[in-house]
Amino acid sequence: MKLVKFNLIFIPILALCFVAIGYVVHQSLMQAAQQQVAQNARLIMETALSSRTYTTKQVAPLLLQKNFKLQTAVAELRKTIEEVPKSIDQDVPNNLRVSVRKGFVLGQQHALSALEQFLDSIKGKSEELLDNEFHPQSVPAFAATEIFGYLRQKFPDYFYKEATLNPTNLRDRATDWETDVVNRFRGESGPEEIMATRQTPNGDSLFLARPIKVNNVSCLECHSTAEKAPAEMIKLYGTANGFGWQMNDVIGAQIVSVPVAVPFQLATDAFKLLVWWLAGGFVAILVLANILVAILSARRSPRDSSASR
Repeated sequence: MKLVKFNLIFIPILALCFVAIGYVVHQSLMQAAQQQVAQNARLIMETALSSRTYTTKQVAPLLLQKNFKLQTAVAELRKTIEEVPKSIDQDVPNNLRVSVRKGFVLGQQHALSALEQFLDSIKGKSEELLDNEFHPQSVPAFAATEIFGYLRQKFPDYFYKEATLNPTNLRDRATDWETDVVNRFRGESGPEEIMATRQTPNGDSLFLARPIKVNNVSCLECHSTAEKAPAEMIKLYGTANGFGWQMNDVIGAQIVSVPVAVPFQLATDAFKLLVWWLAGGFVAILVLANILVAILSARRSPRDSSASR
């Protein structure tokens, strides 16, 4: 009878402790998984920013330096061409025989004729040495997107995009939900960062977004008007998109999307394993407590019977 009363009190206490511990542990594991996903998103975002910085500070200056050297070489070539004699040297020594003097003049004529043919052949070629081609690889946004494209070949569920309302490259055009994110940044009190979860065909994903703002005058060299943009860029992308940008305008958002299925599944598996261990531990405690109560009850029973006599 005492054992039954003990279990009626002890089992609800154990059950309450089991539920409380399980709830706290489950919340902690889910929160840790959420933080891990957010940390992965921030890491990808910083990686993209690093690739943009690398392109701006190291790749683009190399192309400018190369073009400057070519321009210098072309200028020197033009100067050399202009300094080449255009007529025969008539100052022939008088002490030479007539035949030698004629041969000297004839040789000069042949040399000058060959030189003129050579100069005519390269005169129009100097401009071809200049690198006037537009290299999208030197654009930070293009470089960051291309680099992450290689990463997606192995991790297709991860996503990075510089979603733009009016992009030069149409692959960067913002979708409907991306446009909503950009418009939140364009508000008067727009946040510095947005983090939320959204449904995708492959499951839930956490996305991290930061605004893309025109804060460098060099951006307007290509995106203010089509007339000011490089001709090679116009040839590549056309004049319909990517113009009309204004200084300090938010024209898009950097968006990183990270799947949450794997971290959350790991947290769920860890919780299930912990529940089994807790259940086993509580059952063991209950059994040991019942054995202890039974032993104590058995020892007290003879004393109670002898005392009654």
